[in-house]
Amino acid sequence: MKKALVVLDVQNEFLGNTLDYIAPLCQRYVNSSANEYDAIILTHWVYKEAEGKSELLVSHPSAVTVEKHGYSGLTAETKAVFDERGIEQVHIAGVDSEGAVLATMFACFDAGYQVQILERLVASYHGRNWESMTIARHILGPENVVNIGGDRVYV
Repeated sequence: MKKALVVLDVQNEFLGNTLDYIAPLCQRYVNSSANEYDAIILTHWVYKEAEGKSELLVSHPSAVTVEKHGYSGLTAETKAVFDERGIEQVHIAGVDSEGAVLATMFACFDAGYQVQILERLVASYHGRNWESMTIARHILGPENVVNIGGDRVYV
């Protein structure tokens, strides 16, 4: 089964204080696991207030960066990459668990992809990870909210 990793909106203006940990965790996971994926998508939420001040904090040479203007990371460009590479399964990481993560999960699920959330690689601005992952477990099944990817932030 061909897999894609979608890392949502790990960008400087969305982090700070309690969310700083997610960028190094996501970067470490991308670095160590890139060869397990047939596509890596890094989304960058572009909006007027952040114009010129927004920077992605995760990168990889084989990743495709996709600009988006709403919650879901399943944009037309993302879908084109998935179609071109025959993607059947999508792993989701990034921010914001109650917004972009759930929106992307629902969009990918509705589009017919098998979806898994990398629970230790998602973060919430409002402390809603637990609630968001409860919803994800209900929709996807508990086996599809997987406890991989997290580690110590600073070693």
